[in-house]
Order: sequence, then structure tokens, then C-alpha cells
Amino acid sequence: MPVNRFLKISPYLILLGGFILRLYQLGAASLWYDETVSLYLAQSDVAELIRHTAGDIHPPLYYLVLHFWGRVAGWSEFSMAFLSLWFGMLLIALVYRVAREWMPSSLRPSPNGRGVGGAGIGTLAALLVAISPYNIWYSQEVRMYTLGTVLGLLSVYFLRRMLQSEKIFSRDFLAYVIFTVLGFYTLYYFIFLMVFQWLWVAARVWQIRNQKSEIKNRSSFLSTFALSQLALLLLYLPWLPVAFRQATDPPVPPWREFIALPRVILETLSALAFGQAVDWNVFGFFALLLFIPIGVLLWREWKNRKLVPNRHEGSRIKNRNSVSAFFLLGYTFVPLAAIYLFSLWKPLYHVRYIFTYSPAFYILIAYALVNLFVEFQNARRENSARWLYGLGALAMLASIGFFTISGFSLYNFWHNPQYAEDDLRGAVNYIAERWRPGDVILVNAGYAYPALVYYFPEAVTRERLSNYRANSTGALVLQTGSIDGAQNLGWGDPRSDFYATTADETRAALDRAFQNYSRVWMLRIYDTVVDPQGIIRKYFDEHATMFDDQAFSGESQTRVQGFVTNPPRALPPSATPVNQNLGERVELVGYETGVRELERGNFFDAVLYWKLLQAVNYNYQVTLQLLNANGENVAQMDETPLSEMLPMTRWNIDELYREPLRLKIPQTLAPGEYRAIVKLYEPRSGQVLGEAIKLGTVRVSE
Repeated sequence: MPVNRFLKISPYLILLGGFILRLYQLGAASLWYDETVSLYLAQSDVAELIRHTAGDIHPPLYYLVLHFWGRVAGWSEFSMAFLSLWFGMLLIALVYRVAREWMPSSLRPSPNGRGVGGAGIGTLAALLVAISPYNIWYSQEVRMYTLGTVLGLLSVYFLRRMLQSEKIFSRDFLAYVIFTVLGFYTLYYFIFLMVFQWLWVAARVWQIRNQKSEIKNRSSFLSTFALSQLALLLLYLPWLPVAFRQATDPPVPPWREFIALPRVILETLSALAFGQAVDWNVFGFFALLLFIPIGVLLWREWKNRKLVPNRHEGSRIKNRNSVSAFFLLGYTFVPLAAIYLFSLWKPLYHVRYIFTYSPAFYILIAYALVNLFVEFQNARRENSARWLYGLGALAMLASIGFFTISGFSLYNFWHNPQYAEDDLRGAVNYIAERWRPGDVILVNAGYAYPALVYYFPEAVTRERLSNYRANSTGALVLQTGSIDGAQNLGWGDPRSDFYATTADETRAALDRAFQNYSRVWMLRIYDTVVDPQGIIRKYFDEHATMFDDQAFSGESQTRVQGFVTNPPRALPPSATPVNQNLGERVELVGYETGVRELERGNFFDAVLYWKLLQAVNYNYQVTLQLLNANGENVAQMDETPLSEMLPMTRWNIDELYREPLRLKIPQTLAPGEYRAIVKLYEPRSGQVLGEAIKLGTVRVSE
């Protein structure tokens, strides 16, 4: 196939391949902490979304886009992540288009050789973006990063076109202002991309400072840029006070730590080259090898006095293909340097934010590789450097290694639990399966609750631990405050997700909760941020008995823990006494039941009160069953009394133990009356202790 024809169809093949890679496993994994926040905000009405975002640390545009997208596409993990996929696909196409325009029209191996132009560089750059694990990661994440990156590339692209236009108020001027202000409304880290733009403009002005022929162009150049910045300021003015307050007086507790420069460099390069699902301590050094072809390119430009390829670059000229390798290098690494320098005052670095500045890196790599190919072809034709044959073989091996590591990273991203996101879906489902009426759920990180709101199968009520209402119906979620946190947390807004409290206030609130609820489920994630001294953990250790403890995958080490908080001393007045002896070993002292008239799909709830008469050697099981008029079992649930962690073999003799049971009424169950019974049995043999205990009649309706 001719090269020109291949270059024409290859962008479409790259887009198809990139789409397949981004579609694979889309929505399969649980949403993690930040993603559940995205969904929670997007499901709010517009006014509440903006109000909530104004008290957070991100601007509202992405959440608004997700809000309207969700109303059309639904709120599943797949549909939510598809929006990021769409912007990720748009990024591939934009990189191809921008690289074609920015790169030289032809790089010729020799005077008589066939040129490799912007189309070839654009195709290679698009391929690198399409298969990049870094890009695929954020194309599957329900966050604003692919949108912010697209807007960033469009901003820089139209900045150059605007400053090359003969008119001040051109279409490029309008496009630059629109895409840039949208970027600011999407991600505050856009400001560091603006640092690069400002420095580049300053460098262009400095370069033509003594060129008399350029004085008029320089004046017009500066006027256009100044007016564009003024337009940006005016359009951002409604949100600017909020952004300034969030930046200078953040309403959230600090959670980032300062990252040393060597790690910043290695982690960033590792992510840019191979994604985040490999060990940056190892692969960061491999990524440094990419600077061999980049260095060759920079040296070639410097040698040919192409630090800026054309002395009119950035001024009003017709030639738009004048981007240097130094420009591309600055696009990615000037913002990184600015973030690091700012982090010396307040830690801001995280590798995810560098994604916003990544498109130029892939264009630079493509440009450098094509340049290396040209140098090799020239040397081969002129027989001037036989050692370049070895360099070519080395480049081939490096390419094989690059694709192999990228594939390894993608496998880790999709299938290796070590790199899995926090399994909040699993954690919340675990709680939901074991939650019973009379339980309460405690979360001790400001933004952990959106996972419960999204994944919990029933409606939840969310309140602060410090002043909750005990008569809340349904599943109650209590949020702890930041113990000894700064008083400005949440800016004093009672609706904020973050608030400051003290150790004494927290203990007093837990005393009240323990009196009101017999069991507490704790979703532990990032709890050391709001409780660095472990006050809550110590309180539970001293005042509660743990009966469940389950860890879930993810770097945040999410845990679900269940605690018995207020063991009964006597049978409550609402319970029905039974005092039924089961095999001279266990006594069912009494029981309580919930609603007895239920629709299909609802739950029948019962609470059993046990007493151990003598020590037992078996961990008995309890079964709750519904029997029809013929005595046939039509619905059943089985579990270890209390839990596997606190079975009967660990009970104390003559103490009273409370066990809540929950049986879901099958959707296929015929309407009518059924008898509820309870049995205690030995699981290995199936032998039942004593007689079945009758809990009365349950009426099921459609």
C-alpha cells in the first residue's frame, strides 16, 4: 500500500483501536472516592450542584456537563465513564490535527529522499495517545481530566493561531477565549498551563525586542494577547471570588504531602510513558530513555539555530508550522515545574494533574522519533556514520520494549488487584447485605458518604455525628468531623461535608450514638486525615465489641467494620418472650418482628435474643424461613448468629445476645399468608437443635 494512502486511512484505524481499548472494561470496576463525588454532584439539581461545588475545591463545569449527560444516558458506571471516554477519543483526533499543523511540512532524509511531514508525525502522535495507558486510565475515570486536557490543547492551539492572525478580534481570538475560560471552569490546575502561555508570550516579545521591522507587529501582538487576557478575566469574574477563597482558604482538611523532586520527575515520566499501573521506581528510569531521541532533536534544532524555527514565530505571519521542540517540551514541563515550585509552599503535586499538560509530550516524542529516523536515513545514504545502524537496532528493541511495557501496564490496570481502585462498591454492598434496622453507619472522611448514597440499595439519610436526629428513618449515615481540625473547615456552613470538632465532642456524640443504636457499621477510608490521633478507633476499642472486619482492594485500604455497641441486659418490653430451650445448650429468650404485611421484594425483619446455657464446641447456624400452607419452605436465609468473627463458641454463658435477621421476600412469591419460623442447626450434619420457633404469620401482597 502506498505511504500516502496509508497515512490517509491510518487515523481512522487509530481511532478505532483507541476506542476499543477505552471501551474494554469500561464501568466494570468500582467507582473510587473522587468518582463517587462526581456522581453525587451530577445527580443534584443545578442550583445545589453549584452551591455544593462552591464549597469544595473544584470548579463546576465538568459536574454540570456530567449532570446533563446523566439525564440523557443514565447513571450507571458505564454511562458515566463514557463521557470521559468521549473526550479521550476527541483528544486522539485533536493531537493528530494539531500535530499536522504544528509540525514541519516535510522532514527529508536527503535532497532526493521522500519527505516525512506533519501527517506522519501526527499519525504517530495519535497512535501514542491511543495506546497510552495514562490516557486510557483517565478515559475510563469519571472525573474531569480528559475534558480539561482537551480544553488545554485547544487553548494553546488557538493561542498560536490568534497571535498569528492579521485581525485582533478574529475567530481564533474568540475560540481561544472560550476554550480557555471553559478550562478554568473545569480545573483549577489550568492556571499552570497559563503560566506556560505567559512565559512563551514573554519570550516571543523578548526575542523581537530589537528588531525594528517587528515593532508594529510586536505592538499588535501584545494588544491582542492583553485583550484576550482581559476577556478571560471578565468571563471568569463571577467565579473568581469563589476560586480565590478556595485557593487561599480551602474548606477541606489538608491531605497531600510534599513530594521530593526526584520522585516528581520519575513518577511523571513513568506515567507519561507507561501509565500509573507500573512501579515508577523502576519504570521511571526506563522512561528517561525517551530523552535520547528528544535530546537528539533538541540538539539538531539548536545546531541549526532552530531554538525558535522562524524569527517570526508567534508574530502575525502566514506560516503556522513553526512549533519547535522546545515549545513542546515547555508545554508539558513548565506547568510541572510551576506545580513543584508552588508545592514548596503548599503541596499540590499529584501525577493525575500532569495529564492536563500531556498532549505535547506525545507530539514531541513522535517528532523526535521521526527526526531520529531522518537522521538515520541520511547517515545510511551518505555512509557517514555506520554506528547509526547499531542505534537503529537499539531503537527497534526500545520500541518493542515500549509496547511490551505499555501492554503490561494495561493488563495491571484492568486485572491486577494491586493497581485496582478502591472497591467502594464492594464495601457498600457488604454493609447493605448485613445492615439491619436499628443499625447506624459511620463514615469518618468528609467525602466517603457519596459511595453510600450511590451504591446502597435503599435511600440513606446523612447527618453529622455531632448533632444528628435519632428518629431518622431508613439507613442513617453519620459523618464525623475533623478532630482538632482548623476552624475554617467548611467555612462554618452547616451543609458542608467538612467541619471541625474536638476529641471531647466526638466522644460525647459517640456516647449518644451507642445508646441509640445496638450496632454500628464503620466505613473506614482516609480516616487518618480527619482523625490523625485515632480518637475514634480508641473509643471503639474501649466501648464496643467488633463482630465483623473486612478489607477491600485499593490503595486506600478501605475497610468495613461492625461493632456491637449496647449489649442488652434484659429482654426489651417490645419483645415476645419465648424461653425455649434448644438441646440444653442454647436458649431463645425472645424475639421481635418488624412489619408483617409486606410487598414482594421487601424485607421481613426479626430480632432474636439468645442465651448460652453451656459452652458449645460448634459454631451453630440459624435459619429464618417462610412456610406456605402446606409447610413447604418458600424463602430462607442462613447465617452464623452474630457473625463468623463472634460465633457461639466465643459467647459467655448466661449473657444475653441480640441478633437481627433480615429475609428478602422473593419477587416470584405468590401473594398470601406464610408462617415464619427459626431453627438452630449444626451446619456439618444439618441436625436441628430442639424444635423450630414460630415467629407468627407474614402476609405477602403484590
